[in-house]
Amino acid sequence: MKIIGLTGTNGAGKSTVVDYLVKQRNFEYFSVRDYLTKVLNIQEKEANRDNMRELANTLRKENGGDFIVRELYKNALSIGKDCIIESIRCKGEVESLYKMDDFILLAVCADEKVRFDRILKRSSSTDKIDYETFIKQEKSEMNNSDPFMQNLEFCINNSNFIIDNNYGFDELYAQIDSILKDIDNLSNIDKGGKRCDYISWDEYFMGLALFSAKRSKDPSTQVGACIVNEENKVVGLGYNGFPKGCDDSKLPWGRDGSFLNTKYPYVVHAEANAILNAIHPLTNCKLYVSLFPCNNCAKQIIQSGIKEVIYLEDKYHDLEESIASRILLNTAKIRIRKFYPKNKSLSISFE
Repeated sequence: MKIIGLTGTNGAGKSTVVDYLVKQRNFEYFSVRDYLTKVLNIQEKEANRDNMRELANTLRKENGGDFIVRELYKNALSIGKDCIIESIRCKGEVESLYKMDDFILLAVCADEKVRFDRILKRSSSTDKIDYETFIKQEKSEMNNSDPFMQNLEFCINNSNFIIDNNYGFDELYAQIDSILKDIDNLSNIDKGGKRCDYISWDEYFMGLALFSAKRSKDPSTQVGACIVNEENKVVGLGYNGFPKGCDDSKLPWGRDGSFLNTKYPYVVHAEANAILNAIHPLTNCKLYVSLFPCNNCAKQIIQSGIKEVIYLEDKYHDLEESIASRILLNTAKIRIRKFYPKNKSLSISFE
């Protein structure tokens, strides 16, 4: 018996995941939204997104952060079959449910524009908003210090599995099927004696990118990149630094001042170094990078033949360089996805 909690951002495709699990995998369905809707109907209030958020927060403050999902978990447990609970949205819920037997948390994610287009098409009573309101609502739900408030960032980062739902149904269903197989093997040792708690390919390659970043001498920003071919073989590694043969002590590392007295005219970015260091050709390869690439790196990524970019951080999302990079990558039909780790950290010991 599996009890799966579902979290994710608005429009990411949680209902599609539920529909597949219920109709194709015979799961029983329990919904926080349905629970809140019933209460709002009793209170004779409109079941819109703001009222649902207010009611959920009130119930959590009065009865504990895990009140709603605790009730849903009890109902799911009594069914005695595989169940899906949608949607988990706050830190208190996650921490409570992880104490229960047989509980797994699954997150569904997709890019902002993709999700906004989806909610426009479905046009439910809670979705009649413009893009600015959509972004504002999401920011209010992403991170809160109060454990009784929505904290999607915490829920996503602490989920057991993450689905990247930027593409078609076939890819989505394939990811779900793969995750269900992994859930069946969550114990440390399977029946044949094999370890099952090994890291994923994504964690392995992003880990190599982060490890490469440790070679960077940049005092403010260390970035690493790892290029992988279709056989999951590493064909290139790189980190940000000055060109070969340039004395690190004779060029500036600063960020402020006149252009020629900063690092920017001289530093080669991690992505560019990985491409230059790589075993060529790079057609259909994947690039793992710790920081979303700038527009200049995007040009080199496109020209090299790389078909997918997986990034960890995107702290310069609103700068023109990052906007131009997205325009270039999207125009060239390069797949872009954010890396969501199953493990918050991995340790290495030389002892």
